Amino acid sequence: MARNFLFILVMVLCLSSGAYSLTIDEALNQALRNNPELNALREDVEGAQGRLEKAKFPLSANPVIESYLAGKDKPREDGGGTYTNYGFKLSQEFEIAGQRGLRIDIAEKDLARLALEIKNRERVLKAEVSDAFARALAAKKKEGLARQVVAVQEEMLHFTRLKFQAGEVSGLEVNLAEVELGKSQKDFSAAGREYLEASIRLQGLMGSRVDAALPLEGELYANSVPFPEKEIIWNKSLAERPDLKASTYEADLALNTLELAKKGAIPNIILGGFYNRDEMRNELGVSASISIPLFDQKQAEKKEARARVSQARIKKAGLERTAQREFEEAYSAFNSTQKEFSLFKKEILAKALENLELLNLAYREGKIGYYNLRLAQKETIETQFAYIDTQLRARLAANALEKIIGGDLK
Repeated sequence: MARNFLFILVMVLCLSSGAYSLTIDEALNQALRNNPELNALREDVEGAQGRLEKAKFPLSANPVIESYLAGKDKPREDGGGTYTNYGFKLSQEFEIAGQRGLRIDIAEKDLARLALEIKNRERVLKAEVSDAFARALAAKKKEGLARQVVAVQEEMLHFTRLKFQAGEVSGLEVNLAEVELGKSQKDFSAAGREYLEASIRLQGLMGSRVDAALPLEGELYANSVPFPEKEIIWNKSLAERPDLKASTYEADLALNTLELAKKGAIPNIILGGFYNRDEMRNELGVSASISIPLFDQKQAEKKEARARVSQARIKKAGLERTAQREFEEAYSAFNSTQKEFSLFKKEILAKALENLELLNLAYREGKIGYYNLRLAQKETIETQFAYIDTQLRARLAANALEKIIGGDLK
């Protein structure tokens, strides 16, 4: 009987969890499809495309047609009576300072900026889902381990009662075994609650219907990845981060808007042609007009544009500093967790299982008693739970670094 429960304990600590059905890739794809904030940003693309189409119109203003019709009495000395005057005029406003080209450039940059903002939201959402998936998977693994520990403690209690009936142990050991079973049942209940909460958070990010029994599939963190060089990965971050690219477009947009405001102070010319008929006489000609920028010289627009230029530059510089700081923190955390994971996997976990095997042999040979065996169980189980925590920290650190650089570490 002793060999039975010791064999079960070793199997509990060494075997991996069973098969699951939901992978991290499926969770990410579902979140990218269903996230409301992301979908709202995607709807803005159509509006930006409409602004670009408008900017490409050959002329910014529509032609204007005017007409008039007037009745007039003839003087009595001219024979009296009435006659009708009428006329038509067609005019068109023309921009002469190159505003159309600037508007097209602004619209194109705005569309590119919006596409980068969508990519940036996808980057952040992927990191959030990856973290939530890792936490849910770790909670699932802990729940499975806690369930199996309960089975081991039940077997342990049964074996201890048999030994008590045979007079080999005291009633105190039976009480201790019952206490250990109660603790394991409480831990199993807490692990199930933690898994449920993590699963609900994950499903909320995925935008799916909440299902308490969400199945998961995948490794939490199996092997440490090759450690990337700091300079290379930072340069990759500068090249791939969509929010950094978007801040560059935003600064360019602000400069173009300022230039457009300056050119807007240059008055447009209005050209027209007209035809008038008055008492059987025809009048045909052309006209030209231009406003005098005496009062409105786009002072307010230029002032607002300068403020936006300054804001865009400040925002860009601040974002770069924040990205640099976050990168340093994430890189340091990634380095630390990689070392911890490698050490845990190669040294701590292996030695804990080796110690359990040795104590198992000693127990079979009658060299140790119940208390030493119980202590070995406790230490090995705690080590296995700690290993899951180490895997989770390593996974979260890798996720954080991938989020900072805007791409995969591979």
